[in-house]
Amino acid sequence: MLQALTAPKYNLTMSNKFWISLGLVLWFYYAISHIPATWGAYLVTRSGDVAMSGVSGTIWTGRASLASAKFKQVDHSLGQLTWSLDLLSFFTLKPCAHITTQMDNQQFEGRVCGGRKGAFAISDATASFPASLLQQLLPIAIDGQFSLNIDRWEMESGQLGKLHAKGSWQDARIYNGSNWMTVGALGSDLVDDGKKGLSAHVFDVQSPVHLDMAVTMPFPSGISIKGGLTMPDAFFKESNAAAWLAMFAIQQPVDEQGNVRYNVDLNL
Repeated sequence: MLQALTAPKYNLTMSNKFWISLGLVLWFYYAISHIPATWGAYLVTRSGDVAMSGVSGTIWTGRASLASAKFKQVDHSLGQLTWSLDLLSFFTLKPCAHITTQMDNQQFEGRVCGGRKGAFAISDATASFPASLLQQLLPIAIDGQFSLNIDRWEMESGQLGKLHAKGSWQDARIYNGSNWMTVGALGSDLVDDGKKGLSAHVFDVQSPVHLDMAVTMPFPSGISIKGGLTMPDAFFKESNAAAWLAMFAIQQPVDEQGNVRYNVDLNL
């Protein structure tokens, strides 16, 4: 006996919700991809901390021929800046973009996410910049090139949240008051201390100075530097390092190879 075939049943309510949601996503994508980049530049620059010129493209993906950022009330040029927004990040209320900057011997590339009250997060990023950019933060003259590999860096309300990064200082030079000391290449491991502070392990990579330092910067202020450094006697004399090292380190007896040794235990 033949049995009547029954047509499959569809959940019209669920089907309608799917198509409505899909339509909203497509509309949102279309709207974002056609908004001029100048609109986004206005939102970013109205605080006065960032400036852009020569803006082109869309808010979705665009560029500025020249950008600058204010740090310690001083404007620093970033060169050419490009961005590409992550659509899905908008639905988490934490918009993210892949950002690059390029200018002479400084560059940045990585993922940057914004949040409420000025919070931001940087991940999977690399940065390189001349040591002169940090000059105003230090009491001594330095030279060379700094590089950072940032796995994760989070800031909120101007305070450190999470940090996991590695740094290097290539072609490092320090002016000791009478001459420049060439100290080669140094490295560092940078992490947060879980209390809004910073901890760093600083060490030599390819240098005439063997360096092993622990640096801590607890919140809200202060800095502690502890560790030791060792160098050949010839380098010690040639670089006129004695007077400069005496300002913050205590000389120790020479080691078995005749190398000059210093201990550092400094709290600022």
